Amino acid sequence: MLMQVQNNPELQYGLEQLLKMAKIRAIDMAFADFVYSEESALETTATSPRECLTMLAAYVSAQSGAQHSCIDLERLGQPFVGVYHFPEVKILLSYIENAGTFANVATTGISLDENTAKPLVLQGGKLYLQRYWQYESQLAAIISEKSTKALDLDVAAAQNLLSELFDNADTQILDWQKVAVCIAASQTLSFITGGPGTGKTTTVTKLLALLQGLAAKKGKTLNIQLVAPTGKAAARLTESISAAKLKLPTALQANLPEQCQTIHRLLGARPQSPYFRADANHPLHLDVLVLDEASMVDLPLMAKLFAALPKHAQVVLLGDQDQLASVETGSVLSDICAASHFQSGNPDNAYMAYSDTMQLHLTKLLSVSTVTSQDIVTTETTNQSVIRDNVVRLVKSHRFNEKSGIGQLAKQVKAGQINQSFSLLNAEQFTDINWYQPTQTSSQAVANEILKTLITKLLPIYQQYIQAIHQGDLRQAFKYLQQQQVLCAQKSGYWGVTQLNILIESELHKQGLIDNSKDFYTGRPVMLSKNDHQLKLFNGDIGIVMPDPNNVSLTKVWFVTPEGDLRGLLPSRLPSLETLYAMTIHKSQGSEFESVYLCMPPITPNNQGRGLNRELIYTGLTRAKKYFMLFAEPKALSLSLGQQCIRGSGLAERLMKQHI
Repeated sequence: MLMQVQNNPELQYGLEQLLKMAKIRAIDMAFADFVYSEESALETTATSPRECLTMLAAYVSAQSGAQHSCIDLERLGQPFVGVYHFPEVKILLSYIENAGTFANVATTGISLDENTAKPLVLQGGKLYLQRYWQYESQLAAIISEKSTKALDLDVAAAQNLLSELFDNADTQILDWQKVAVCIAASQTLSFITGGPGTGKTTTVTKLLALLQGLAAKKGKTLNIQLVAPTGKAAARLTESISAAKLKLPTALQANLPEQCQTIHRLLGARPQSPYFRADANHPLHLDVLVLDEASMVDLPLMAKLFAALPKHAQVVLLGDQDQLASVETGSVLSDICAASHFQSGNPDNAYMAYSDTMQLHLTKLLSVSTVTSQDIVTTETTNQSVIRDNVVRLVKSHRFNEKSGIGQLAKQVKAGQINQSFSLLNAEQFTDINWYQPTQTSSQAVANEILKTLITKLLPIYQQYIQAIHQGDLRQAFKYLQQQQVLCAQKSGYWGVTQLNILIESELHKQGLIDNSKDFYTGRPVMLSKNDHQLKLFNGDIGIVMPDPNNVSLTKVWFVTPEGDLRGLLPSRLPSLETLYAMTIHKSQGSEFESVYLCMPPITPNNQGRGLNRELIYTGLTRAKKYFMLFAEPKALSLSLGQQCIRGSGLAERLMKQHI
């Protein structure tokens, strides 16, 4: 309930209208009411500074709810059109200058004192809620400091180890995985980006072998920690590192970590608290930190992780900048890459964009006799990013051929090329991509039509899956689950996960494959939606319901442990879970499937395509290894490809030298 704004009926009515229009949330109204009450010294009229700042506070708060770190006043426009009209920027700035709840911080400022600690912070033309300003400015300061710290590398020893880790048969061509290893080994901070299947995990495994090899020559063993944002991503990295380790020379496999944990577990999560046991005053005990799926990490969590790092720690971030941004506020990896020399042009031709010092260093380590025109583009660069020498982008995919339909479509989707994407999907020249467009018009008819086609595609694998379960072959059943996956753009609503799980489950029941008369029926695939550290189960872990072979009266949910063992638990012991015939695209990050069936919701006056963007399509598409089928109306696909997930942030600018 608004306590202060109710004394201003016109302003109260405006805020209530914005709430009805879903422009703001109840919490945004409450924050606006707080600002209004605190700015009582300002003039109060229909167009006064007090009303303006109240509406501005509501908008900043609402944008934070949409995962933006800040708003750019120069691009403010009129977000509350029809309800409130904001004045021009110079007038806004004059209002903020005299406000009690807004702090105007110098461009180089990274901290607030007791006089400037205000709920809202203006810096460099961007307006933040204070906590997001603190997270962003502190993270940028740590990145800037670590990015300039070069390590004293034993070049001769490194060259010998690199020759064991990489095939040096062709010294005329740059091996970008080797470039990534050299750059990461030479500095305390590095970012290895690239699309799915480009070898990021293979690269970092070789990097860790190199680092431990160099440490061993000094009689040391490095404390290396592997982390990921979710339990599922952690399990995936554990599996990938273990497999990549076996491909290394035996002598270089020693002391390489295999077990990955979540960021929350590494930092020491505190129950019912946003803070962790590890922080700037209680740093982590480690020498090297590898963070996988960095695109999934939000701004607050990344800031807390970097703040807890010891000064000497070597940090390597892995991720795909073109994937979906984090569920919560920020787009950290995307911002970092935007500040680097990989923000434009072909990253495969980026060698000359590194500084002269880095190029000279790489030339010594790489043992590349010459660099040909196909490897580099000799152009003048005005790039002054502090992370200029810290980012490497891998581009060659080993998951799918770039000339395959999936590879070609991924390239066009990533670039937002609507016509080219439509042409690829309609041409039918590729057997690995397919687009099913509904021919019916009514919602129910479309639902029936798509469901019939979808079930026809899914049924053969599900028949084999259920047969494996009835034969007691759980390992094979888990393999069948990895064969195909239905992905959805949203959890609820039309063609969301909830609806599709019910529909697919009902159809499988009609086919006689399952008996869904009880909740935990034999063959039900499930995914955990919460962590349980005591049970060593995590959000995203996948299980299968099946009777215990040793006591068929007991129904258990079975999981595959990181060590590859089968583990059965009673349903009553498990944290929150959901059926897994379909999952959201967000949940699928870090996974890969032989076949992917992506279902897009239709565009309606109510949803207007909210939440759809090219990153969503790209992430879903690139989960597929061999086959991708899209279920979408042309309008939904066109709108998605035409929209990009760009979040308000000042991080990229902070990482440019002129802003430090």
